[in-house]
Amino acid sequence: MGEKDENNLSALDAYINRVFKIIVFIIPFFCLCASSSATTLYLLGYFPIRLPRLLPFFDASTILYFLIGLYFMKTGFGKDGIVLPRKLRAAKYAMATLLIIQWNGISYIWPFQDFWGYTVLFTTVLAFFFDFRLVLFETIGILVSMFISWIIVGDALLPPHDELFVANMAYRFIGIALMNFSVCVITAFGGKFLIEELEKYANYDTLTHLMNRKSMGNYLQEAHRLASTGKASFCLLMMDIDDFKKVNDTHGHDAGDEVLQFVAKTVSCGVKKDDYVFRWGGEEILVLLNTDEERAITAAERIRADIAKDAVVYGEAKIPVTITIGVAPYRNGASIKDLMDEADAKLYWGKKHGKNQVVSKLEAK
Repeated sequence: MGEKDENNLSALDAYINRVFKIIVFIIPFFCLCASSSATTLYLLGYFPIRLPRLLPFFDASTILYFLIGLYFMKTGFGKDGIVLPRKLRAAKYAMATLLIIQWNGISYIWPFQDFWGYTVLFTTVLAFFFDFRLVLFETIGILVSMFISWIIVGDALLPPHDELFVANMAYRFIGIALMNFSVCVITAFGGKFLIEELEKYANYDTLTHLMNRKSMGNYLQEAHRLASTGKASFCLLMMDIDDFKKVNDTHGHDAGDEVLQFVAKTVSCGVKKDDYVFRWGGEEILVLLNTDEERAITAAERIRADIAKDAVVYGEAKIPVTITIGVAPYRNGASIKDLMDEADAKLYWGKKHGKNQVVSKLEAK
């Protein structure tokens, strides 16, 4: 697990970290306690079990659940103390699947008919991620499992077939539908208004609306991991606005902000959806392109040309804008720091030798 103090994390990272810990450890721990307690009481003769032969499988699933939770607690955090994106996604769906298994185990051994009323509980525990697709996956899995159990062991789980049977079943369906619909709505609105807002302020620069420097670590690590295993390739583009200080000195900082916003928008429009653009600092922008060197150079040239062809209009002034770009493709054995240093070196070489250019190779001049 990461060693970083949560007090130093962004609000979003701190929230996700805590929910991750609760879901992958505390819930499996409670399930293990409940399973062992039920088994102990059954063996002592204090708790009836409908299908005792299923009890060992039920206990084994809770132990597996607990071990998987420990695995994610051990491997889920990066060096910066933030949950790794791929581990977060894997943990979400692993926990959801195991909760469905847990539900089925309890459904077939629990001696009481009204356990259906707890369907929402098995979904609610995952709603704190505010991931609508995850909650929908869990809700459908639990409901399908419940309906199948009604078919297989309906004599034990359904009410008596008397004059109140239809009314009783209607009550069940309406109750289940309302409860699960409420959880899905809360998840959808929570994801939209809480997580998106936290993410916006935690991971995005308020001026350019690009992802900030703090947010880029996990994206770079994931790209490097895939490239180092031969599954993908990527390039880094380090960009800098030429003569930006002159813009601020001549036209003022508000004009400089306009130029930054223009460049950020143009760069964002010039990359694909699976590429990432970060404000590195000041007037520098870092781009992670998930492609090879040749296509990265082509994209960099296109972005440079798009920026150079239009001036930024500020009041009565037309401010010409150009950028210089350093390109660093991933090569076997290169670290993220190596690539950052290479892109930076090429950028500053280009700044010293003419500006308004894309530098993919360092040449003597």
